[in-house]
Amino acid sequence: MTVQQEIISGGRRILSSGLIKGTWGNISIRRGDTLWITPSGVPYDELEEESVAAIDMATGGQIAGNLPASSELLLHLKIYKHFPIINGIVHTHSIYASAFAALLEEVPCYTEDQAQIIGGDIPVAEYALPGTDELAENAVSALGKGRFATLMANHGLVAIGRSLKEALTAADIAEKSAQLASIILSLNKNPKPLSHEDITLLREKYLGEYSKKIIKE
Repeated sequence: MTVQQEIISGGRRILSSGLIKGTWGNISIRRGDTLWITPSGVPYDELEEESVAAIDMATGGQIAGNLPASSELLLHLKIYKHFPIINGIVHTHSIYASAFAALLEEVPCYTEDQAQIIGGDIPVAEYALPGTDELAENAVSALGKGRFATLMANHGLVAIGRSLKEALTAADIAEKSAQLASIILSLNKNPKPLSHEDITLLREKYLGEYSKKIIKE
């Protein structure tokens, strides 16, 4: 499978799972010194290989693809430059994650899968206008807490991974966690998230062993 085909497959996955609507959101993969990213304003079920944009990470210039790269290119470039182990990024506007982002509230960590794949609670990056350097810096700062996902205030979610497959999994788990948290918080006035110690143990176990199949391309 080519890198373009991986991105097209990932786009269809987030569309069918309801993580995005219309042309919102974006997906990218890093291969060496090249970033491959979805184009701007194209429905995911209409993506073609030649429309996936290739970006020279050293210059930020587009070197392949017949359509302009996503308007959130800066977000992807800055994340890759700050986190060398990351090779896949998924940005979504999923409903429950977006609701927490609109409330400027992090998603507490109540479950083992969130602890393992996300790394704990899902923080909220400070607000900035879409497509700006400030938005990218704010997201990088929030992800610097060691998480594989962060909310972007009044915007949506960005999930990352050592492969696109892992980033897609992180996006799925983040939305499931936000939905679960909304239910828990509506039913229980004093819910008890997992302890920091348990989250650390679960995360280390995942990164060391369980994730090997998830990150495999």
